[in-house]
Amino acid sequence: MTDAPTGPPAVEQPRSGRRTLLLVVALGLLIVAGIAALAMLRSAPEEPAGGGAEADTPPRIDETDRAVGRPVPDATLPPLADLGPAGGLRLPATDGAPMVINFWASWCAPCVEEMPMLQRVADDLDVTVVGVDYIDQTDNAVELAGELGIRYPLVRDDEGTFGEAVGLFGTPTTLLVDRDGIVRRRLTGELTEQQLRDAVTTDLR
Repeated sequence: MTDAPTGPPAVEQPRSGRRTLLLVVALGLLIVAGIAALAMLRSAPEEPAGGGAEADTPPRIDETDRAVGRPVPDATLPPLADLGPAGGLRLPATDGAPMVINFWASWCAPCVEEMPMLQRVADDLDVTVVGVDYIDQTDNAVELAGELGIRYPLVRDDEGTFGEAVGLFGTPTTLLVDRDGIVRRRLTGELTEQQLRDAVTTDLR
């Protein structure tokens, strides 16, 4: 015969309290994460209407630029195959025409996007537009220029020497050079057509 237990029967502690506590903690963490995400969204800068390269957002202009206000450096840039002057482009130019010097490369997507716009500006405005193919594969650059129908003169900066002389930050970069060979503005980044037209009108007239 089995002896009767002498003490009170063991009672298993209820688990519902633990589950409730865990649910409350998890819910609190979710609320905190949601508040943090909302704060980040509110503090993020809004994208201009239209978005991307089409938005008329001013390109970066460095008013302390070491090239601005000085003569364009002396250089002779060889032609890109048969797409530039046969003897190369000598700078500063001596014909007294204002210039738009655009640094580009076939591997630079924003450069490719703005090249047709540069051609339109070259066709419409009384400025000389020159494309400087920067540290690029010549065959790729020639093929791209043909596909885009580029007719303004193209020259090469194979070693990046000219880019270094003007303190190039990256591509695309556009220099506005006045009739006296003085760099009046540097525009870094992809431009819209209106931005370039406005800059030419302001700085090269």
